Amino acid sequence: MRKVEIGFWGMDSILEFVAIASKFKEHILLVCGDSIVNAKSLLSVLSLATVEGLELMIQEDSCEPLLKHLELYVDHARLMGRNVNPKLTTKGT
Repeated sequence: MRKVEIGFWGMDSILEFVAIASKFKEHILLVCGDSIVNAKSLLSVLSLATVEGLELMIQEDSCEPLLKHLELYVDHARLMGRNVNPKLTTKGT
């Protein structure tokens, strides 16, 4: 399992995020506190989009192509000063 903090900067970024996430087979969730939603569902992502501290949770370990496509969202979270470690963390399932 891979976890990384991400951020959005407007409606276009949310639409693009869901479009990118939907192209990949990996099971992808967005987590914020006790809320966990499907990252491939536009309505679900919109329900958390204005919340800070969003964490992307990818169920599979081999997800480098997906993470490469979502790199801008990881960078945005880091630039917003959320004390995000730019390196991905790997957690056992």
